[in-house]
Amino acid sequence: MRTSFITDREEMESVINQCQICFIGLTEKDGTPYVIPMNFGYIDGDIILHSAPEGKHLGLLELSNRICVTFCTDTKLAYQHPAVACSYSMTSKSVVCKGSVTFIEDLAEKERTLSSMMKKFTDREFRYSKPALQNVRVWRVTVDQMTSKAFGQNFKN
Repeated sequence: MRTSFITDREEMESVINQCQICFIGLTEKDGTPYVIPMNFGYIDGDIILHSAPEGKHLGLLELSNRICVTFCTDTKLAYQHPAVACSYSMTSKSVVCKGSVTFIEDLAEKERTLSSMMKKFTDREFRYSKPALQNVRVWRVTVDQMTSKAFGQNFKN
């Protein structure tokens, strides 16, 4: 399978914006990776996530606010020869972002950020009650490294 690097920021952001979910990677105390899928928003170069106000992932972020976020899209079965099993692969594009998490605490900023994030999924306008805003953690991932690859793009079926 041939791999090519994507270096154009607009193309990387296009891959991110085509995705419905991302996978976040955190590190457990013993060094084991901890990876979970999450919904997300991508606003002005930052990745926005939201979660319950407690959970394992938040405990891990207390140990280190470093995070890896992965996106993958355009998956399609590809092969060089239909009778050769080892020639089968998947075409796809991926983006890997590394950065740090800060939490948005201001309720008005939480509401603006959540509303912007929801535009990814629906055109509806939402209102948020004060208890709802108080009971959600809104994460801002400041990206300090973004890499991207295209896999198997030269295969033809």
